[in-house]
Amino acid sequence: MLSGTWLNAVGMTADEVLRVERLRAYYTSKRGLVRAVEDVSFSVNKGQCVALFGESGAGKTSVALAILGLFDRAARYYASVSGDEENKQLWRLRDEAKAKGLTSREMGLELPGVEGHIWFEGRDLLSLDETELRRIRGNRITYVPQGTRKSMNPYLTVEQQTAEPMRVHDEDGTLTRDEAMRRVLEALRLVELNEVDIRRLQKPPDLSVGEDQRVLIAMALVTRPSLLIADEPATAVDVGVRSRIIEALEIARSEMGLAMLLISNDQGIVADLADQVAVMSAGRIMEFGTAERVLLSPGHPFTRAFLMSNPSMEILRRIREKGLRIRGIPGSPPDPVSPPQGCPFHPRCQFADDLCGREVPEYRQVEEGHWVFCHKYEELPEW
Repeated sequence: MLSGTWLNAVGMTADEVLRVERLRAYYTSKRGLVRAVEDVSFSVNKGQCVALFGESGAGKTSVALAILGLFDRAARYYASVSGDEENKQLWRLRDEAKAKGLTSREMGLELPGVEGHIWFEGRDLLSLDETELRRIRGNRITYVPQGTRKSMNPYLTVEQQTAEPMRVHDEDGTLTRDEAMRRVLEALRLVELNEVDIRRLQKPPDLSVGEDQRVLIAMALVTRPSLLIADEPATAVDVGVRSRIIEALEIARSEMGLAMLLISNDQGIVADLADQVAVMSAGRIMEFGTAERVLLSPGHPFTRAFLMSNPSMEILRRIREKGLRIRGIPGSPPDPVSPPQGCPFHPRCQFADDLCGREVPEYRQVEEGHWVFCHKYEELPEW
């Protein structure tokens, strides 16, 4: 969180766009309650990119869905169609607790749903009803999803789909066709889509993977949001396409002063885009700091192991210098239904001792702006 002198009613600085505090998000399954997100806190400032970085299943997308107000809706839907009466009862108890203004802890139960605080532009999103959330979602907060081919309508033109977010949020009916067209072309040019006068009339099957990804970014920018959430924006594309997608996001951030939350397990993309990095595993933030500090001098055993398992060129150079070898993380990620006692990484950690298996570590600041979730930080060998 960057420093600031002005504070609003909830203690947010003038630069802060988003502040997540003690966020937890659980959903029901046939095997039991899944602890997707556990006690996550971070903030994103205007013009800043914060990356949620970690292995698949770490809870990164669950954090995004909670911010968008979609986590509970999706979790409730799957519970309703599962036919599991125990899960349905848990959601009924969740509703009773919410009606009484109580948390799961205050009820003495483990319940599904999202708890904590998600402050956006001074308002707690978790306190808003669905009508209020719809005014924000897709307008002030926008989302670039994974899987472009599944995210676009193959029967509508680029122009129609790029203009749709503006039309949906035009509650007073003042958006003219000329203004919509001007902003569509502005957004498409901002992401450097070639020949926009031709491309705007095409449909997704006529576009390359890199082009349709940039159209999705344009759709997320056309409402001029404060916060953009990009979920694996350059997955499964070649190097040239990836560089153009990264450049489009960088241009958007610099031109619009946009706050960005990047979700990725690719350290190259994180290094290119992020100012700060939150390393996630087992639903928790294991380490948080500047991108340079976290990616080049990691302080948590999980971060070190994760970077070592898929190293960048800089990490490869360090591996050679120190005579180390590339290796994967031993074992499997912890079961979110039945997580291990203590630190969730301790069964796979080469530095763990009895304390790590007994007690959950304190998430603590070890240097200015650098936080770790580890008992053994001071005892770790130099990276």
